[in-house]
Parts: sequence; structure tokens; C-alpha cells
Amino acid sequence: MIVDPRDVCPGEGPEKVARALAQFSLDEAQGDAAFDEGYRALDAFFGPKGEIERREVLWAWLAGKHADGAAPIAATYHMILARGVDDGRLAGARDCFVTLDRAARRCVVLLSHALVLPDFRRTGLAALLRAAPVALARRALEAAGIAAGQAEILLAAEMEPVDPDDRDTAVRLFAYGRAGFWAIPPAVLPYAQPDFRDTAALGVTPVPVPLVAVVRQVGEEDRADISRAGAASFLRHYQAVHAREVPPGDLAPIRERALAGLAAFDGERVPLLGVPRGPAEIAGFAPLLRSAVMPLFPPAWRGKAPLDAPERELGRLVAAWSAG
Repeated sequence: MIVDPRDVCPGEGPEKVARALAQFSLDEAQGDAAFDEGYRALDAFFGPKGEIERREVLWAWLAGKHADGAAPIAATYHMILARGVDDGRLAGARDCFVTLDRAARRCVVLLSHALVLPDFRRTGLAALLRAAPVALARRALEAAGIAAGQAEILLAAEMEPVDPDDRDTAVRLFAYGRAGFWAIPPAVLPYAQPDFRDTAALGVTPVPVPLVAVVRQVGEEDRADISRAGAASFLRHYQAVHAREVPPGDLAPIRERALAGLAAFDGERVPLLGVPRGPAEIAGFAPLLRSAVMPLFPPAWRGKAPLDAPERELGRLVAAWSAG
């Protein structure tokens, strides 16, 4: 069992988590067959949306073909499979990259995809999948000869800005809010994901995707700020992984824009934005709305959907959730 119950935030619901711990086992995928089972489940859900890398790309990572222990930021790929303890059925999967900056004593786990299969939803399994990567971070620190108590552990996730017309954008953030995550203000770290399409083959210009940076500071989940270096590590650690498959020229404008926002911030610690944990806190999404986030980026990066005025968009969001 990979997950340590102590790594699950209290906001996840202790009773539901206890039942999930008794019902499921979580272990790393080892070998081609286990990886293939997990990848097929993830690809069935994320593939049609274009939100998962090709199988051969992730298999190369899992097989260690991109490992470089001497790199300033070392990165390894992991896939966690959740199974029913009684019958061994696949119940869910999570994949992530564990990245380690030895010099800074900072381990950042980049959360990629998480999936709970339909028969196992609302069981508490999602909470276990959100917490399990903490154990992978501790393992990486131990392998590097760094005591976990003398290092910084961050869980990092790229999230879509909140859209009143897409209820799931709020639902996903609610879950992360309950799991101890905070948002780095987009105005301070205007982060974008690179275009993972084969743009050369398609003959198109790469278009980055603006996203919201959310982080959990493991062991300091109640802390409402983050160091400047910690905020910058969100970008730097993601780009250390992206650099293996994305041309440097595509990453440069993303990096320049994000770090320019951070450079303009006056202070050594960046105040974080609380992520709403449920509908009662829905108005707290104001700074994470599409209308608030997208203007921080070039027009070509903002997508085709028109932008509403922030006040009207917040009103629509509140009205949508008030109606149930």
C-alpha cells in the first residue's frame, strides 16, 4: 500500500477515507502489462480530450529512458493503480512525475492524471489518489540521502480556470481545496502549459494553454503564503519535464511571461489564494475565473470562447450554483 493515511488531509473526510483504506490497495504499476492496464483506463477518459501523452511517451518515462540523475532537476515518472482488495479489480489510476532539486532540497510532485472508475466513485478513493504521491516524494528524498524533515515537499497541479458554463472546472477545484491545496495568484505566476500537439506535422503555430497553478505544501497545509523560490519551482519543475518533449523555443515564451509576473511581485513570500472547498464558498473563485485569468496572456493564447466581464461571470457562476 503506497498511501500513508497521515498524508490524507482532514478535509477529505476521515470516515470515508478509513473505509477507502479498507476497500482498496494502491501500488505502483510495475512492468508493461500493469502499465498498459492503467494507461488504457486513463486514455479512455483523457484521450478524447487530447489531455494525455501518447503511450510510447509515458512508457519511455516509466522505463527510465529519460532519467538523468545528474540534471539540476531530476525527474521520474510513476503510475499508481488502485484495486479492490477483495477481487483485484482495477478501481482507479493516478500518474505523476516526481521531480527533485537536490541543491534546493525541494521535491515537487507534478500531478498529471487521476481517474476513479464509475463503479468506485464517491467511495473516498479519490482522496487516496490525491495523497499517495506524498509517499513517492519521501522515497525520492530518501534515495537522494535527504531526510524528509530537512526538505520541502510540494504537490503541484495544473488546473483549468473556472468557467460558469463548465461545472466540472469548479468541482475539480473543490476537491483540491478540501485536500489542502492553495492557488498561486495567476497575476503573480501567469502559468501556461505548452502545446503538446505535433505542431510541425500539423503545420500550425504552437498555442500555449493558460492554467492555474495550485500547490499543497506538505506539512504546512494551513500556510497562506509560499516562498518566491517555491512559487518559481512550479514553473521550473514542470518545464524540466516538458523539456524532454517540447522544443526549447516553445517553452521560452511561457517561462518569460511567468517569471516576469513573479519578478514584478514585491516581496519574498507570495500570498496564496484559498481554493473554495464547496458551493458555500463559490464566490471565492473570483480571481480564478476565465475572465480574470485569460487577460494576463496574449490574445492568441486565450482560446476561442469570448470573455465576459469578471463581475458578470462571477454573477453567472454564483447563480448557477445557487440553482443547484
